[in-house]
Amino acid sequence: MERKDYLSNIYAKENMDKYKSWKESGLHDKGWFPIFLDFKTTGLLNNISGNALKLYLYLGLHSKNETGVSWHSIETIGKYFGRSPRTISKWLEELKKIGLIERIQPDMSSSAVTFLKPYREEDEIGDKHTSIDRL
Repeated sequence: MERKDYLSNIYAKENMDKYKSWKESGLHDKGWFPIFLDFKTTGLLNNISGNALKLYLYLGLHSKNETGVSWHSIETIGKYFGRSPRTISKWLEELKKIGLIERIQPDMSSSAVTFLKPYREEDEIGDKHTSIDRL
């Protein structure tokens, strides 16, 4: 079956329509987190561990869309994944090492704040960001 024939198939059209509706509804009514093509072209997708990727998605879905900031503690994240704080710390270290996040603890009595970082190779002013060299 040729591609054009497949896309005109009633089942294909139904699936494409469902996806379009789901995407529009999610962008309008629900929280979302973008993953841009640069995630692949910088080599991140091919080299990040599965667990670090899951954590990155979790942090993205729980961050503010405008700023990329989240306040989830290691303990809260560990409960969600059913893992120890030590395991979550290792996953966070991987994300920090490859430049996807920064974590700052304002003081000893508060949870660390996680900042998502851009993963383009260069931004408009030429600053380096995440690249395959950090992996």
